[in-house]
Amino acid sequence: MRHKIASGLIAASLVVGAGFAWLWHQEHRSERVLVLASGPRLSEYHDFAQALSRVVAALEPRLNIRVIETFGSEENMTLLADGTAQLALVAGSTMLDGRASVVDFLFPEMFHLLAREDIGISRVADLHGRVVGLPPMGSTSRTMFWRLIQHYGLDQWDVKAMTIEPYEAEHALRTGAIDAYFVVIALGSPFITGILSRTPTQLVPIDQAAALRLTLPELRAGEIPTGTYGGARPAPPSDLPTVAERTLLVTTPAVDPDDIYDLTRIIREGRQELVAAELRAALIEPVEDPFQEGLPINAGAAKYFRRDKPLFVVRYAETMGFLLSAGMLIASTLWQIKLRSDRRAKNRADNHNAKIIELTEQAQNAKNRRELDVVRQDLVATFKLVFADLDEDRITPTAIQAFTLAWYTAIQVIDHRQTILPDEPTEETPVRLGARAVGGGEAYRRPATA
Repeated sequence: MRHKIASGLIAASLVVGAGFAWLWHQEHRSERVLVLASGPRLSEYHDFAQALSRVVAALEPRLNIRVIETFGSEENMTLLADGTAQLALVAGSTMLDGRASVVDFLFPEMFHLLAREDIGISRVADLHGRVVGLPPMGSTSRTMFWRLIQHYGLDQWDVKAMTIEPYEAEHALRTGAIDAYFVVIALGSPFITGILSRTPTQLVPIDQAAALRLTLPELRAGEIPTGTYGGARPAPPSDLPTVAERTLLVTTPAVDPDDIYDLTRIIREGRQELVAAELRAALIEPVEDPFQEGLPINAGAAKYFRRDKPLFVVRYAETMGFLLSAGMLIASTLWQIKLRSDRRAKNRADNHNAKIIELTEQAQNAKNRRELDVVRQDLVATFKLVFADLDEDRITPTAIQAFTLAWYTAIQVIDHRQTILPDEPTEETPVRLGARAVGGGEAYRRPATA
């Protein structure tokens, strides 16, 4: 009885201890502060980061997302690498280092090339000899511009680049300080709407997206729908082809995977709250299989994305059931074939053994050595036949054991009989006359000689 009470107390102590450990872990996690590197103030990245921080604070108080301003994706990766930030918003074309991994795929960003009207810029190749405004160093827009024009046969010697802060772009286009301005930005950006509505500028189409993917696989074809930046005077006046890339939320291995799991869950399941805080969240697309994107997925995010996926056995239950049924049918068929083959082999071995027994009886009943030699020849012929069957797999090696015993028994009988039988019938062979002895009281008489 005391032993049972002690065991119960130990079990209860373990349960209570585990409960306290879990509570301590949850309490410890509540202290997590994650720094999110976003982008310039008033940029789409910065606005979305602020909205995400507010939604996370409301839905998961254990996480505290602190947003910092940066110049763009390249600086964000630097801050992530040196540990200043634990999270970062970067363009899909940004090169991730060996430690960074993806938390989630966010809203797409479009390549926007704005050019002054009536100066002859209607395609990318027309930028030759022109002055193009670009965002400051550290912005992915700047990097992607040079990679873009390279596809169209232009380089830094063909285009004069001028660093223009986003808030200066409208004035620079209006005054003619620049001929065009390039930026990678979310669709429907108020920044683009303001420039198009207040300056004589137009959007230039960027085609050949499929060809661009040969060297820049992170890009994809995009489209700016008619009237995206104004309906009274539709801008653009028709659906405009362009190139798109997705915004990524990335992190480092230093962050607790459980925190990343919660963050991914909020982005995917707190969509209503995110859209209410920042309209661009409505552009976040469903991700069917993030593991097919060719990018490293964080362990915490991977755990979330796999949560609804059934186990392999469940997913392929029907296929596996069919294969199992087919396999059992094939195995059963092969087993039946084997049984028939074994039965045929056994019957053939039994026939050989029966033949040996028959020859043994013939040897036992032989009257002379001549008859015994005939039996011996039949025995040797049977021996050859048995091993021919063994070579052709018509009988099994196991059957040879029984045959060998019978064959040696027959040989011994023949050898024994050979020692007691005459060579052949002779005239001295006694002939029994009957029950009574005839002549001289002898039971046998010799045949009369000539």
